[in-house]
Amino acid sequence: MTEQPLPSVLIIEDDATIAETVAFHLGRAGFTPTIQGDGLSGLQALKSGLPDVLVLDLMLPHIDGWHLIREVREMAPNLPILVMTARTNEHDRIEVLALGADDVVSKPFSMREFVARVSVAARRAALLQADDGRSAVAEGDMVVDPERLVVTIAGVSIDLTPLEFKLLWTLIAHRERAVSRDAIYTEVWGADRGHGDRSVDVLIRRLRRKVDEIPGSFTYIQTQHGVGYRFLATRRQMPAAHRDAGTQHLPSVSPVRNSPLGWASGRVV
Repeated sequence: MTEQPLPSVLIIEDDATIAETVAFHLGRAGFTPTIQGDGLSGLQALKSGLPDVLVLDLMLPHIDGWHLIREVREMAPNLPILVMTARTNEHDRIEVLALGADDVVSKPFSMREFVARVSVAARRAALLQADDGRSAVAEGDMVVDPERLVVTIAGVSIDLTPLEFKLLWTLIAHRERAVSRDAIYTEVWGADRGHGDRSVDVLIRRLRRKVDEIPGSFTYIQTQHGVGYRFLATRRQMPAAHRDAGTQHLPSVSPVRNSPLGWASGRVV
């Protein structure tokens, strides 16, 4: 039996003490950490080979963390990104999540909690890549294939991060009802949502930009005010000028019950 390599973590942090402490604890937890001390060398390391998880600071020499997140999301949509930062205001947290980061930890932080967050991100990415035999699900003009980590809308491939993909599956899993922000946070991040935390809303906006705010016949992420969010393919409203007798010939979407997934009621392909 071939021994599986330890999951790798690239740490981009200009404070050597913090970087070495994080690397030490991650190494003890079963990861293979490497350190880069500035944004430029970190980006070069990423281009040479992607880690399983990326950990970075925001305030970096040469290339800052915001720019790095943008670059990484262009070349590696599925790579888990955890940000550790001394900038603790809500605006900065929301900004980095909106850019595509998966989690934000404020300095100083509990090393035990930090290692747990890295472990959750690594497991989430590994599960999404695992061939677990789940069937693809189609709803409206969207097809989600969990085996190949592919989402298409009207035949066009949509790149989702692991966290966005997890959110999409969570909403599909509860398609018959709206899911609260607390429940979404627990399923997606694997922790309890703090009072006033807006991470769920930021991630919903990210997912909507990719699956709803594009040309197509349907929207998918619906808001149920006072409750939360639900997944439901809803045909877009056509402008009045385009409503004519021909519209009744548009194909309808008929839901499929008793999905072999046991929880997704969309048509299984």
